[in-house]
Amino acid sequence: MPNSSQSLERAPTIYIVDDEEHLGSSLVNLFESMQRKAVTFKSAADFLANVDARDRGCILLDVQMPGMTGLEMQERLAEIGSQLPIIFMTGNGNVSVSVTAMKAGAFDFLLKPFSSNAVIQATDKAIEYDEKNRVKGAFRQKIQDCSDKLTPRETEVLKYVSQGLMNKQIAHEMSISEIMVKLHRGRMMRKMQATSIVDIVRKYDFLSASGVGVTT
Repeated sequence: MPNSSQSLERAPTIYIVDDEEHLGSSLVNLFESMQRKAVTFKSAADFLANVDARDRGCILLDVQMPGMTGLEMQERLAEIGSQLPIIFMTGNGNVSVSVTAMKAGAFDFLLKPFSSNAVIQATDKAIEYDEKNRVKGAFRQKIQDCSDKLTPRETEVLKYVSQGLMNKQIAHEMSISEIMVKLHRGRMMRKMQATSIVDIVRKYDFLSASGVGVTT
């Protein structure tokens, strides 16, 4: 069985970005005492230079820092496509800053000084959200990769099958024979790795709901 240090090494990371060195050290000690992996950075530039934004976990980010502020770092992370949930920390209750951060996709907001329980709960929820989001993203990408292999005809058949049309109806809509519909349908089902009509409808609806859709 892996020991606790090996398990911690593979665990999602809590990235603490705050110029208050004492706070960063205290939070690292707190998280490690709870068997959670955490690292601290004194500036946004330090974080951006050393962390792969595709890593698992979440970010505890101070709003006001010398140089690049927390809000500016949030903007930069969005530009590079980071999905890491951000929990902002601030020493004042500036409503406009909070609103700006939340509108830009911040996961949560903690007002300093906050309790150990509050920061543990916030980061646990953020990490859980990150894990679910990554699973969902991987599933969406898998479906998209499958749909990208479809020919234009197979894509049309996919759409009509997802709408509940029978082969005869699809043949009429596409102005082709039922035999050709069956051929396109069989190839489409194999390429989409679908096990049933229910499965293909679920995958099509997932892509549509995600705003991805299928190429035509």
